[in-house]
Amino acid sequence: MEWLDGNASMVRVFSFDFSKAFDTVPHEILCNKLKKLPISPYITNWIINFLTNRYQRVVVDGVKTEYLPINRGVPQGTVLGPILFSIMINDIRPVQASNLIVKFADDINLGIKVTDDSDASYMETNNIINWAETNRMKLNYKKTWEMVIRGKITRPLPAPLPMIVRKSWLKILGVTFQENPSMWDMHLDELMSKACSRMYIIRICKYYGFSRKELDLLFHSLILSIIVFGIEVWGCASYSKYLSQVDKLLKRAYKYGYLMYQVSIVDIY
Repeated sequence: MEWLDGNASMVRVFSFDFSKAFDTVPHEILCNKLKKLPISPYITNWIINFLTNRYQRVVVDGVKTEYLPINRGVPQGTVLGPILFSIMINDIRPVQASNLIVKFADDINLGIKVTDDSDASYMETNNIINWAETNRMKLNYKKTWEMVIRGKITRPLPAPLPMIVRKSWLKILGVTFQENPSMWDMHLDELMSKACSRMYIIRICKYYGFSRKELDLLFHSLILSIIVFGIEVWGCASYSKYLSQVDKLLKRAYKYGYLMYQVSIVDIY
């Protein structure tokens, strides 16, 4: 949004997805990256030992296959798993410092500032594609998308890049963005749908005799938690069109005895 307030005519956002990301991390490459980190060699060797000499087999109806060594993947369900994957992709960086790469676990999002005389989309996406090939990771192009966010300009959009499908919306870290930065229809629709379905749980709990204090705790845990998620991003939406929907839900919750005190979306934001 800061780019659109500045000299950018539009912002191209790319969301990348790796095929079976956690299961395809090559141990050899990961171990080499671990050795370059400024951490104790004892910890490095401990992690390498954790990854190496792992074997697996398949058992179906009592029939067992032979054990085979595993040279790829970080164990899922462990504390180390996401950390090791973050170390694996830590060296993915934008070619131009003016562009932005945001990484969270296996979610990689690339933002390109497009001006009248500059569009580094091809160069930046090629940089990530080349990284994937060098590090023996496979991009899933069926789940790799582009969205173009633009302000008040009317000029035609740039042509989509090969193999990357362009969409009018993207869900990034749980928040649904649309190509018009002032539109939050899709995010609010999903939010309200989730909140209303969870209100039914609280209604059942009230029927079985839960106190107002207990219902208030449930409302904060089940419903208010999804309302405040990412509110720093979408809380600037139009009150009359979007935020008033949340206020009506909060007023209804207080009226039905699900909240100890009446609150407003403006107070939360």
